[in-house]
Amino acid sequence: MKLLQLVILAIVLAACSSKDKETMSPIKVEIASTDFGYQLLRDGEPYTVRGAGMAIDDIERFAAHGGNSIRNWTTTGDHQSTQELLDVAYAHGVTVALCLSLKAERWGFDYDDADAVAAQLQAMREEVIKYRDHPALLVWIIGNELNHSYTNPRVWDAINDVARMIHELDPNHPATTATEGFKQDAIDNIATRAPDIDFVSFQLYGELFVLPERIAAAQFKLPFMVTEWGTVGYWEVDKTTWDAPIERTSSEKAGLFLRGQQEILDSLKGQLIGSYAFFWGQKQERTPTWFGVFSEQGEETEAVDALHYLWIGAWPDKRSPQVRAITLDGKDPKASVVLSPGARVEARIEVVDPDNDSLTYHWELKRESDATQVGGDHEESIANLDGLIENTGAANTFLAVPEPGKYRLFAYAYDGEGHAAHANFPFQVGDDASRQALLAGEVMAVAYSGFREGQHPDRGEGARNPSDDEILEDLQIMLTHGFKLIRLYDADENSLATLRIIREHHLPIKVLLGMWLKAEYSNHEGCPWLHEPIPDDELARNVSLNAEQVQRGIALAGKYDDIVIAVNVGNEALVDWNDHMVPVEKVIEYVRRVREQIDQPVTVADNYEWWKRDGAALAAEVDFVGIHTYPVWENKSIDEAMAYTIENIDGVRAALPDKAIVILEAGWATAATEFGERANEADQSHYFKDLRAWADATKTTIFFFEAFDEPWKGSEFDPLGAEKHWGLFNVDRTPKQAAREILAEISQ
Repeated sequence: MKLLQLVILAIVLAACSSKDKETMSPIKVEIASTDFGYQLLRDGEPYTVRGAGMAIDDIERFAAHGGNSIRNWTTTGDHQSTQELLDVAYAHGVTVALCLSLKAERWGFDYDDADAVAAQLQAMREEVIKYRDHPALLVWIIGNELNHSYTNPRVWDAINDVARMIHELDPNHPATTATEGFKQDAIDNIATRAPDIDFVSFQLYGELFVLPERIAAAQFKLPFMVTEWGTVGYWEVDKTTWDAPIERTSSEKAGLFLRGQQEILDSLKGQLIGSYAFFWGQKQERTPTWFGVFSEQGEETEAVDALHYLWIGAWPDKRSPQVRAITLDGKDPKASVVLSPGARVEARIEVVDPDNDSLTYHWELKRESDATQVGGDHEESIANLDGLIENTGAANTFLAVPEPGKYRLFAYAYDGEGHAAHANFPFQVGDDASRQALLAGEVMAVAYSGFREGQHPDRGEGARNPSDDEILEDLQIMLTHGFKLIRLYDADENSLATLRIIREHHLPIKVLLGMWLKAEYSNHEGCPWLHEPIPDDELARNVSLNAEQVQRGIALAGKYDDIVIAVNVGNEALVDWNDHMVPVEKVIEYVRRVREQIDQPVTVADNYEWWKRDGAALAAEVDFVGIHTYPVWENKSIDEAMAYTIENIDGVRAALPDKAIVILEAGWATAATEFGERANEADQSHYFKDLRAWADATKTTIFFFEAFDEPWKGSEFDPLGAEKHWGLFNVDRTPKQAAREILAEISQ
């Protein structure tokens, strides 16, 4: 700032501070009901809030970008004098929504303690008396998100006592309370227990984009403010398979600010009387970049550009750098990247500058936050891990992968003109065995084939596939029951649709993709249900179809590499009792072809006995061994089932000691002509629980067979054939006992 500007500001502040405070007159603020809805009036004139939340004085820069009102969170903080904040705001024509910091129940405050509540009310009275006549004051905010994690409804009584006290002492300024989310219980409690509140304020992030629908559904007709809004919260975003939230880039956040104002807030005029973007500053909340519109060093990000545009109607003369992409090991953050310790992997950030400024870069590595605070409560910053990034000042660099654990890699770009861009990448480190034997961080996964009544992959007249809506319903059912990893059996149209729908709907589901191999020689002498040799022309045609299947699988694995975490080549095409056998040499050829063209791990799925007896040559070609085990098919009771399963797995491990093992099928039928009373829902639930306990203990992924019953399988003359009844859900998607118990456990 030029010297003259500093002198003028000092004179104004001195005038505000030194002249007799009795001469400072409050400016009356009120809410008017007009023909066009509710309107905030200041000194009798309509007042449009162009607001942001601010904890530390940065008012001059804020006003220069077109802002005219700030909100804070306390009048008693050590980091900022409230009197000085009000004085500086007034000097720059900025108003303040002043927050009285009532204590939250989650901080240990007891709203049943009458003495503590009375002492708090007295403290708030003293704060109101201090600041009620300041001309920068706009409204009072009584507490911030006091409904977050609360249980005691008397908090609303305390809020009302403060509102009543404000009205007694200050007739010039309305009072509100800022609630977490648009919650019907909060609205109802304010109506019944805090009627002295003049209007309600809501704080929403991703939820902002459904606010109009929530208001309509609740038939909410009163005036309100949105006192926090901005990017999507860390509790609302996609997560990695180990539950690390995936943060938007600084450019994606700028887009959310624009959409939030233009698509949502502008549409609510007539009820909405003001809004405050969050956050004009920088803070640590899960990451140092999640909510603030500035870097830790104070550089402006693209979110400031967006707010400037929204408040002034034109873009700033100097724009911030813009992030196009960030990758680690060639993948994007949604890929749930797991790395091996000691590896050297490339990290890239792609940034452009609208002003063609020369950019500089900086990378940082931190451990993933383990914070559990909510509601914006204070979090300690996380130290950098130094010495692991080869060139911290380059757009493209290399990372020396640290010891096993959970990490986050941060990248920044600076234009040298006070602007910055940023992005970050969560990743996990584990040794090779855990990376292979624990796919996508999941222990319990599920096999999925979505064919319903009357549908089938191909019974001679072509496939009858589920619709997109049916697939989406299935995926949502599986997600609701905790399944984030599914197995698909082929690379045909149904699997393509499933992958496409996962991406289109941003579902947090990963996929083990299959490539179904048809018979390349006839096993009519070994397969109990194959009564005649397969014709030679059909076998020849199958060789061509298998080559096409493999190529389609390769293409899908590449196109959907953010979803497909591993690929399986062939399903029980080697075991000597099946009808679609392929020579092991040919399977090895297919595996090699796939591994050459994709980045994901590759396996083959077959019976445990085949792997134990004949699998050495193939095991040398795959990244992990995929085995099937079915105790119920081998006449075991439920009491014998888990011990027999472990025996099968241990047998493969003894035969192939150097290979990681994933269980690609294990399940229990709920009805079966073949199994009699052993097939039932209670035993299926028992087996599922036993498998999950073992998977948790051994850190092994198990694909439970299967999600939904498939009536197209087996004999059309035997509705109780076992092949039709392995699902956790019936064909009409109603849950069986195991699924009901899974959901009950999740809901607890």
